[in-house]
Amino acid sequence: MAQKRDNMPSPDWDERYRTGFYNGAKSPHDLLVKFAGLFAGKRVLDIATGRGADMAYLASCGIRTVGLELSWEATKLAREGTGTQKFPTSFVQGDARELPFKKASFGGILIFFFLLREIAQDIAEMLEPGGILIYETFLKKQNAVDRYRNPAFLLDDGELLSLFPGFEPIYYEEGTHDRSGKPRITAQLIARKKI
Repeated sequence: MAQKRDNMPSPDWDERYRTGFYNGAKSPHDLLVKFAGLFAGKRVLDIATGRGADMAYLASCGIRTVGLELSWEATKLAREGTGTQKFPTSFVQGDARELPFKKASFGGILIFFFLLREIAQDIAEMLEPGGILIYETFLKKQNAVDRYRNPAFLLDDGELLSLFPGFEPIYYEEGTHDRSGKPRITAQLIARKKI
């Protein structure tokens, strides 16, 4: 069982990307592949873009995507990964705590393995009515099977649904999913913002 650690320093995200900490799967997330068709014809925001595998996949499907990423190093890797795609992608280097986008400016929002509860309302407001949210992140149970993660950034059971009231769930599941041979205990949500 993982040990509890309090007052952990914030990671150096650029250093993590430079040293290969995030060199795992370079393919898009399975949940996105399964439901990407819901984004057809929409402008999509990918929050915490990372290496850009999801953006590259959406671009290959002809979907315009904007990536928001805090790490300059990750943004560089994402640009390289999406640079050969025919459909335009763009990047904003910035902190998700201060989302720099207007209300109703996206038809879709995509978030994988990133959680700031305090911006859930901002995320909802950035989606246009009828817009689609695809969201997957870790549950607190993940700490029992993997390296320690700060519980402040992990979900309680059933919590993800409660962060987006007024959305119509299309798909919701909590459970163990395999990615790159590692168990991930996550909540997965596909939801439509009500018109």
